[in-house]
Amino acid sequence: MPTVLIIDDDQATRTALEMLLKKKKFGVFLAPDGPTGIRLVGSVSFDAVVIDMFMPGMDGLATIRELIKIDSTVPFIAISGYAFTDRRQGAPDFLGMAIKLGATAALQKPFDILDLLEAVDHAVNVRQRLLTGAQQHNSDSSSVRKAS
Repeated sequence: MPTVLIIDDDQATRTALEMLLKKKKFGVFLAPDGPTGIRLVGSVSFDAVVIDMFMPGMDGLATIRELIKIDSTVPFIAISGYAFTDRRQGAPDFLGMAIKLGATAALQKPFDILDLLEAVDHAVNVRQRLLTGAQQHNSDSSSVRKAS
């Protein structure tokens, strides 16, 4: 069963996403803030992480940077109630920044449930390919060592 971590300061969002993903047979962990999410990433192997961009304290971008330091193979999906920002307005594009940091998807709230499920499925597939590739590489390396 693929495991997903949801990091969002909004209790209603966490609960709604948890119910949706559990119905689709995902294991779900919840974190109300970045530091709690980062601690979980350090102790549980996740197939995908959904991260809200605007949270008090450690925001989504800081959380993503820490996540990457701990496990750069975990795919993440950025979500935000704020629209993709027009640079001409002078405000930063946080969802765009998340994509540049490696997010497999960026969704603006409220998003379509099917879009979220598609994004999570894609992230899980990315993770499985990374892990399979790493196992294949390790297998190839060990067989080379045995032959020499």
